[in-house]
Amino acid sequence: MPSMEEKREGGSAVMIIGWVLMLFAFLVMFFNPAARKLGESRFQVVAGCLAAAGLIMSITGTVIRRRSR
Repeated sequence: MPSMEEKREGGSAVMIIGWVLMLFAFLVMFFNPAARKLGESRFQVVAGCLAAAGLIMSITGTVIRRRSR
């Protein structure tokens, strides 16, 4: 059974991964105007999925860290 410290570190790792996913979502949205000029419309869908996954992972990591106290 994992110790409290291992659970806290695991929650922190999940939170960081979520933050990185949200950073990539903002990066995708940065290139959205250029993609729109080329006729691509998938950038909003990709950015939305990345942002949603990042938000879910950040919330999950926070819950894991709080339960390990």
